[in-house]
Amino acid sequence: MRRCTILFALVLPSLALAQTAPQPIGPNGLPTPIGSGVIWTPAMWQAAFMSYVSRTDGNATNTALKNPTLTGGSASGTDLSAATVMPSTGAAAVALGKRLGETSSVRDFGAAADGATADDASVIQSFATAPVPDVNFPYTAPGYYLAKGLANDTLGIYRLNGNLFSGPGVGTPERGGGLFNSTYTNPWNVTTNLKMEFDPAALPQKGNVTNQAISLECRPNRPNSGNPNPNRNWVACIYRGMDTGSGGGAGTSINSEIDNDVLNLTSNSGTDYEIDVNFNGKVLDGGWSRGIFLTGGGGTGNNTNSVALDIMHDAYDGSWLPWTTGISMREATNMIQLYRTQAIEAGYFLQTFDQTGTETSHLDKNGYAAVQGIQLLASSTPIAGTGCTKGSLTWDDNALYVCTSALTYKKVALSAIQ
Repeated sequence: MRRCTILFALVLPSLALAQTAPQPIGPNGLPTPIGSGVIWTPAMWQAAFMSYVSRTDGNATNTALKNPTLTGGSASGTDLSAATVMPSTGAAAVALGKRLGETSSVRDFGAAADGATADDASVIQSFATAPVPDVNFPYTAPGYYLAKGLANDTLGIYRLNGNLFSGPGVGTPERGGGLFNSTYTNPWNVTTNLKMEFDPAALPQKGNVTNQAISLECRPNRPNSGNPNPNRNWVACIYRGMDTGSGGGAGTSINSEIDNDVLNLTSNSGTDYEIDVNFNGKVLDGGWSRGIFLTGGGGTGNNTNSVALDIMHDAYDGSWLPWTTGISMREATNMIQLYRTQAIEAGYFLQTFDQTGTETSHLDKNGYAAVQGIQLLASSTPIAGTGCTKGSLTWDDNALYVCTSALTYKKVALSAIQ
């Protein structure tokens, strides 16, 4: 009898190990018990929780989570292929893979991003996810190598994130043959962070409307009761700024542009930049409304070459085009107004030059005009023997004086003019 008891004790653990794994979840959300006195092995616990994990403020590490629910915790090294996400209470659950695919990443499609392995196939697959995809290039120090790349007019949003792109697929932008991250309107340029390529003409258009690739609008400005001065509220719908930085000097070429708009004309006319100032109501503050306001400033004594508005309108080789107009003004009450705001006499309101750079006319800030050798001076009576410029004209109450040589004035009595 004693031998049987010992034999039974030796056999009991093996019977426990041979038990079938329990059903994972019972009515109360816990593993279904399989009887008292059963010793659970690690394999049995793993089988019980294989298809169900509910974690609150916990971790799931190196686990295959087929139907996971993670609240406030983290999942590391897991298979989340069947997981869903719910961004807020009451929102519809969306497959995690679908949500991540809404912003396509080239790494999702196998991009090596090691700067040596061709990533073309991954890039092409990423841009094939939608007609106008939003594609992300996660930053890596080596960057991306492209053997063929994409045409630089491929539609989509390129989130380049300051990555280095190398290989034949980027083209030769230094020779005007840039591809992929170069702009197709000017393949000399290279985009470093964000490139957007759209085709609004591809969408059906209703009558008398305009399809816009990008629209940015701001609400009307108004007094703000939260301001110390509620009647002063200065806002800007768009602000763009940059600093030219240091390093400039003779022989350097460090050029900065805040905005560079390009309109390439073929068989259709176009407008590079349109500014509308619409008077939809009676302006009551007494201020001036402007289509363009050019302003600037600097420290006293900072003598720097600067032009508020510089217009160059000629052929690509710099030759003259007979059909161009620098400025055209129509239907304005006052076409041009020029002001001298300080008591200074230096400089000109207008100044013109010929093809050799020789001045042909000017209107200075004293109101004196010189046009093709004829100079109109203020009313005065010339003093005999004083110098004058040939072609200068002046007058007094009795006569009109014309300078015919460096020291000679001739006059005609005004009484002769009827």
